[in-house]
Amino acid sequence: MKVKRSIIVLALLSFMSIPAIGKVKGKENSKEKTENSEKVSLVPKISGLANIRYSYDDDAASTHGFDVRRVRLSVKGNMHEKVDYCVQAEYAGTVRIIDAYFRWKIMPELNVQVGEFKVESSLESTYGPTSWMLIENPTAVTKLNGYNDLSGVNSHKNGRDIGMRLYGSFIHKENFDVLRYSVGVYNGNGINVKDNNNKKDVAGFLWIKPMRQLSFTGGYYSGSYGPKGATHVRNRASAGVEWKDTKLTVRSEYLWGHTSFERSNGAYLQAGYTVHRMIQPVVSYDFFKRHIDAAGYEHNAQVGINITPIKNLRVQAAYTHTFLNAGGHKNLVEVQAVASF
Repeated sequence: MKVKRSIIVLALLSFMSIPAIGKVKGKENSKEKTENSEKVSLVPKISGLANIRYSYDDDAASTHGFDVRRVRLSVKGNMHEKVDYCVQAEYAGTVRIIDAYFRWKIMPELNVQVGEFKVESSLESTYGPTSWMLIENPTAVTKLNGYNDLSGVNSHKNGRDIGMRLYGSFIHKENFDVLRYSVGVYNGNGINVKDNNNKKDVAGFLWIKPMRQLSFTGGYYSGSYGPKGATHVRNRASAGVEWKDTKLTVRSEYLWGHTSFERSNGAYLQAGYTVHRMIQPVVSYDFFKRHIDAAGYEHNAQVGINITPIKNLRVQAAYTHTFLNAGGHKNLVEVQAVASF
């Protein structure tokens, strides 16, 4: 009887202790999960891309053939749930750092970014080589937005600079934000270079989305370039509109620039339609006038196709016809592949 009574008591005690043990284990497991998730978030994410191109240009001063256009490797990670970082290097040609920044994500309406990164002052500058509809940027973007800038500021065709910006969004809908902004202060001297004067450049950009598919944008850049004591004006402005749904993308923008004694302007219109999940024909027209009051101009008409056979591989082909003043013409054929990981 004593043995039976002891067995019953032990069984009851064991049964009563199960919830307590479960709670302890649950706490321990949740603690382990929290610690593990923090460790995982601190592990940097490595990504990159490779861009191989073939081009044929009938301009007498040009050559044609294959080239490795871009090879990039980036490392991104979190130092804290509200602080992340990115370091990205370009390995095609001379190795150089093109991104090196920290971001403090205070709240959706206010975030801080410090370091070297892309300057946002044009609609096209908010996209990258894995998402551009065209192989080449419109001429006005190239000349007035830091890629091959008229000022000669050397950003190595990446549109980046060193500085600090505030950015955020307001009026949050289910799938989009109605209002987004970006305001920054920069050296104005390109990437990997300390400023050579005491004047700082200011850039601002604004997105307004009355509906998920439709965006209106406006940007302004106020700055200068040149060594201390011999600086020149470098001002820019842009106004754009974009429609983007699951099939159709239409993008257009007007750009204006004041570079030293030159006043320039240009515009572009691009359209792409996804006829199949991996096939997108595209068309584009753009013009650029280096001197608004002079006769010189450049017009480009382009047709092309973008094919995405697998998720991380994009193949593009395009033909561009360039009309120059005084009746000159140029033809350019390009094919390129962009692989990312």
